[in-house]
Amino acid sequence: MIAKQKIHGFVAAFDYNHQKMQLENPKERAELLDHNFFKYDRESILKEISFLKQLRPNLTRDTYHVSLNFAPTDQLSKDQLIQIGKDYLIGMGFDDNSYAIWQHFDADHLHIHVLASRIKYDGSVVSDSNNYQRSEQICRELEQKYRIETVKSSKEALDRAPSKDELEMIQRTGKLSDRMLMQERVKDALSKAHTISDFITQCKQNGIYLIFNQSESTGRVSGITYIAENGFIAKGQKLGNLYKWANLQNNLNYEQSRDRQTIGETNRDTRERFKELLDQGNRGTENRNGKTSRNSEQHHEQSAGFTSNNGKSFQNRDKSGFNSHSERTNNDKETEQELEEAVSDQLSTGTNTVISSISSLLDSSSANEVDEESLRRKPKRKR
Repeated sequence: MIAKQKIHGFVAAFDYNHQKMQLENPKERAELLDHNFFKYDRESILKEISFLKQLRPNLTRDTYHVSLNFAPTDQLSKDQLIQIGKDYLIGMGFDDNSYAIWQHFDADHLHIHVLASRIKYDGSVVSDSNNYQRSEQICRELEQKYRIETVKSSKEALDRAPSKDELEMIQRTGKLSDRMLMQERVKDALSKAHTISDFITQCKQNGIYLIFNQSESTGRVSGITYIAENGFIAKGQKLGNLYKWANLQNNLNYEQSRDRQTIGETNRDTRERFKELLDQGNRGTENRNGKTSRNSEQHHEQSAGFTSNNGKSFQNRDKSGFNSHSERTNNDKETEQELEEAVSDQLSTGTNTVISSISSLLDSSSANEVDEESLRRKPKRKR
């Protein structure tokens, strides 16, 4: 079971699920499974939520919205889906809150959407701290309880699997995406390397150039970025755990003092080779930061993504994506797209099988959304 989470305002999230119930196409429709409002009527529900907000008037991110996705092999009744939704909410701390549960039919796997107010009836607020870790643990517990397919956590998955769009691209064109090509070339380099120096050389031979996030003062490395000859750039996290610096450091012969100079020279060579590209990226970052500062808009989202332990998982992601809200900003869309990619990557069928079989082709969130809870967690400045 995979949980995809979002914390935001109530109205847009409710309307998204509610309006899907009215759609004519049954494959795009949603069905209400359960709720605990006085009655299921939009006007009445919004009044209830408005009353709860009076208990916490400064809390803007007042709603928890999660999509719970099941493997195609999981056969669950509506009663079981309801109980899983309730158990998940209780596990996340929503044991005295308003909620509603819908089943969506816009994907080839079972999935439900659960919406809950973060404000309890006594006025307290459900914490959003460590949502990702808590959600992962609850998903694993529910898999055992309901005997549904057990999946591997995203931390254990070495490769980020191809997304739905990437799989469709392969079917349509017979070609791999830039990200998948990079995965294969870096993986090949890693299989032939024993030291960091070997890895750098092998990557370069495969048309992949590296930039290490290296401290100028200590030489300590904390991350890695890959750049292909065609200018495609990806951090290790975008490719998967196998490609992160922590894994490279653990699986290659690396000594900070010995390799410091080699890594520094590699950084200089790569930056010089892709100077224009990197300068464009820096200017884009500055522009985005400036826009963010002026608009004071940032959205905080967390998701849990998992890869199937037995190679079985979902090729078709949840197409809903929590979208079609008129209130959504561009930042929403960009962040949400990343979430969709992350979850759909981990849901793709036969991750390792797909990657292996296609490798042969190589040869042919808002700053103004601040609640009291987040303010309390901020460290106080010393006077």
